[in-house]
Amino acid sequence: MMTILIVDDHKATREEIRTLIEHEADMRVVAEADSGEDGVIKAGEEQPDVVVMDILLPGMNGIEATRKILAAQPGIRVLALSNHFGESLEQAILKAGGMGYVRKNRAFENLIPALRTVFAGHLYRMG
Repeated sequence: MMTILIVDDHKATREEIRTLIEHEADMRVVAEADSGEDGVIKAGEEQPDVVVMDILLPGMNGIEATRKILAAQPGIRVLALSNHFGESLEQAILKAGGMGYVRKNRAFENLIPALRTVFAGHLYRMG
């Protein structure tokens, strides 16, 4: 069973992601966070297999939160989710230790395959 933490500052986005994941028999959302700081705390508490991380968060952004999560728990996989990808953000999340990224407007078709890919230890790069 793949356990997942969702970190996004928009409640509606977290609910959409949760709904997609709940349709998968082998995946379970163990927690949600609405900030990078809260995401770091919940990752430490819940020890999820994968964190779905929004990049542009108020306060601590998703790149810094990814660095902090992976410094404390290097076995966690991070999948970035954002509307605002460009080459610099893509490189920044990968450099921080993220395993891939999905655009929010393509999440419906790409999120589940992306989760399976990063959970298996492979990079996922989809525009």
